[in-house]
Amino acid sequence: MPGPFGYKIEKGKAVIDEVQAEQIRAIYAGYISGHSSIEAAKAAGVTMRHTGVRLMLMNKRYLGDDYYPAIIDQ
Repeated sequence: MPGPFGYKIEKGKAVIDEVQAEQIRAIYAGYISGHSSIEAAKAAGVTMRHTGVRLMLMNKRYLGDDYYPAIIDQ
């Protein structure tokens, strides 16, 4: 079973997929700078509906936890 966007599972551990992680960082940066969630995703090269992007922006796993390494800073 694949992990959330930005991660891959290797030998039972979540590791960062650097290509997708860069896209996630770009989406956050674009959104924080004032772009809509869809505009930020498109600029990052991610094709996703509004709801998917919003769920991504609210995903606390990207901050890191016991299983998932952090992709973004708080």
